[in-house]
Amino acid sequence: MSRCLNASAMLLPFVLATASASLAWAADSSFQIYHRIYEPTQPETAFTPRGTVLVPANGDPSFRPSQTLAQDLTQFATALQTVKGALYQVALEREGAGAAGQWDIASAVKVCHLHQATSETILLHTTLGNTPFALDYFVAPIPHNGACPKSSKAPSPLLSFAGNVAELNTTVVLKSPRLPPLPELRVPPPLTPEGEPVVPVPEKSLFQRYWMYGLAILVALMLSGGPEEESGKK
Repeated sequence: MSRCLNASAMLLPFVLATASASLAWAADSSFQIYHRIYEPTQPETAFTPRGTVLVPANGDPSFRPSQTLAQDLTQFATALQTVKGALYQVALEREGAGAAGQWDIASAVKVCHLHQATSETILLHTTLGNTPFALDYFVAPIPHNGACPKSSKAPSPLLSFAGNVAELNTTVVLKSPRLPPLPELRVPPPLTPEGEPVVPVPEKSLFQRYWMYGLAILVALMLSGGPEEESGKK
């Protein structure tokens, strides 16, 4: 058990140093974001560039949309056959995928929610080495139950989104992995030379601890005798 305590003590500085290193970026970085429309009943289409996430060495990350973002969304709306079940997917470029590659990890939003969107959040999950490996994408506001609007008079969600995308309030968040808490190890109990746990001595009662003082007081009272009688009566 003492070896485990020593190992944990030796590991703690390394863990803290690694966690501190993950909080700072050594240099300015940028990561490409792609998007597409996915319909479950239709063949999958390729992702197209949506923009770039900029991460400065000192400062907050930001998003720079592609110059053709609104035009791409308009083309998506033209090619979209049905809004029901359609998903707007946003993905992080993976290494070696190429411009027309398919991304395995993508975050999706229902197309029917895009026409009401006033803000968007891009959440990048990073490793301890500050390398993004996954992305989450959110728009707001959306209904609490996640249901699509029932009104059939609503304009095309993608066309509305294309017209408002330049005015969206975009937030970029970097989320590094959290280290699990270190285990709390107990101090091993003392052992006898034979390897057995030392049995603690039972605690003495109040009488066992102070009986000698009471006996001393009693003896003193007996030896002192009673009060002296008066020498005579008046």
